[in-house]
Amino acid sequence: MAPAWLLLLLLLLFLSGPILLDVGLALMDSGNETLRFRLLPLLLHTLLLGVLLSARARLRSALWLLMPLAAIAPLEFFYLLQFRLPSGLHVYGVVADTDWQEASSWMGPWLWPFAAAMVLLLVMLAWVVRQIQHGDLRWNPRLRRLVLGGSTALLLLLAGIEWATLEVESKMQRPANEYLAHSLAVSDPGLLSQLERSFPWGLPLRWQRFREHQQALSAHREAAARHDFHVRWRDAQDATQAQVVVMVIGETGRPDRWQLFGAPRETTPKLSARRGIVSFEDAVSGASATREAVPLMLTRRPPAQMLAPPNEASVVTAFKQAGFRTYWLSTQGAAGAHETPISVLAREADEQHFVNAVDYRGAGALDGELLPLVQKILDKGEARQFIVLHTLGSHLHYAHRYPPSFERFKPALALRDKPDIWRPVQVEEMRNAYDNSVLYTDHVIDAVIGMLDHAQRRSSLMYAADHGETLYDGDCKRAGHGFAAAVNYRVPMFVWLSDRWQLDKPDGRRQLERLRSEPVSALAVFPTLTGLAGFDIAAPHAHGDLGAAERRPAPRLVTHFGDFDKDLLGKQCDSRPASSSQR
Repeated sequence: MAPAWLLLLLLLLFLSGPILLDVGLALMDSGNETLRFRLLPLLLHTLLLGVLLSARARLRSALWLLMPLAAIAPLEFFYLLQFRLPSGLHVYGVVADTDWQEASSWMGPWLWPFAAAMVLLLVMLAWVVRQIQHGDLRWNPRLRRLVLGGSTALLLLLAGIEWATLEVESKMQRPANEYLAHSLAVSDPGLLSQLERSFPWGLPLRWQRFREHQQALSAHREAAARHDFHVRWRDAQDATQAQVVVMVIGETGRPDRWQLFGAPRETTPKLSARRGIVSFEDAVSGASATREAVPLMLTRRPPAQMLAPPNEASVVTAFKQAGFRTYWLSTQGAAGAHETPISVLAREADEQHFVNAVDYRGAGALDGELLPLVQKILDKGEARQFIVLHTLGSHLHYAHRYPPSFERFKPALALRDKPDIWRPVQVEEMRNAYDNSVLYTDHVIDAVIGMLDHAQRRSSLMYAADHGETLYDGDCKRAGHGFAAAVNYRVPMFVWLSDRWQLDKPDGRRQLERLRSEPVSALAVFPTLTGLAGFDIAAPHAHGDLGAAERRPAPRLVTHFGDFDKDLLGKQCDSRPASSSQR
């Protein structure tokens, strides 16, 4: 029989499997993080393990905690192996929304073998712990004091460095135009962030963030239930008409890379051939980051409070109050620092489906996985349906957003590549991969339109990307989004109208067509969606329905700058027109 100390060592190694894999994956990546920050999670894990084991003279005292943590270690290990990211808030959000039927369907034939393996693992761990307890291992007093004191001192030193760094940063005078500076320095992830990433020590932090997310959902759900939009139908026919309205929220879209908007490459061949599409060639988003842009699309924010927390429900609730059955289908995360401002709006829907087990940082579900859900909803035959599709579109890593069969433009970033947004060494591969992601978006949206067309009901679909993307345009020293570049705000936006819709509203398309080349804002998504359905709300909106005859132009406000046309243009790093970077 193996000695107790050897079994304890094996137990600790088993527990450390996820962190060793995580650090190994980080070391294989060619990102900008320094070596010390790639190794920091492993250092934290070692120090915390040292404190736990040396807290008491008898090593067996820590077994009550080590056993359950070791039992869930394989789940974290295989998640890391599958997605190359630690589990976290986004995973808990998906799990919280998954019932037994969905879980068993997702696991398929692996469900019972997995359950049997977990039972066997628990039995083996119980035996190992039992043997260690019988061994009654004890610390050498001097060695115990050394391990406990040294581990504690190093942890306090790291915490002190973190606190001092935060203090210095908080006292630094930030320049007034910090959003224009886009420094090439990569900020350190921070000690708490690294601790949250590490397994198992980050589990309490992850759970706390999940609790905060749930509280935000609950608070917004209560506020949305109390809000009344005072829906008013425009005419009697609209009030009784069966119809489907679809809103597709795109991700990281650039109109100058879309064939539909004049790009020379055939990136949207299907949509370009579709009848019933009205595109808006000069549309801008209200923000250059998803967590700001999407709520601005879907809520009725006053211009002076663009970044204030929403004090009323979103357009989803407006459609519910108009008698629509509402759905939110998403390939984005169900919860997380970037997702929560949007997922609280998703919870207003009668049904929500988050199909991704990983957030935007990893390769997970493709947008095409939403298509069977759309068909299933349409097959229900409900009189009125409002469907929101929140897609991952063209979010970096672009190669994660399309299947291999859509790699038409080459050479392109490969799945194994680490995109570098700070140095233009991969510019050709990045642009080609981006265009491939647009080609796949074209396929997905066209498939949705095909389903609506086949249903032969009054249907309308609106598409708007949340924000744009810089691909080393003009004098911009980096790629990505979230800084002062016009291409970070210019977005593809269009509507599709079914034959039945155009028959019922003969003047509706003409009203939309007159804005084809006019400057418009994605802030008009809310009233335009209700206009497509044929109803208004009592409270005025800063931007009117794009299809309304009485619509008046409004300033295209954006976060952090003010007026896009007056305050941003002329300051952006992409001083050349966006089309000049077309490859």
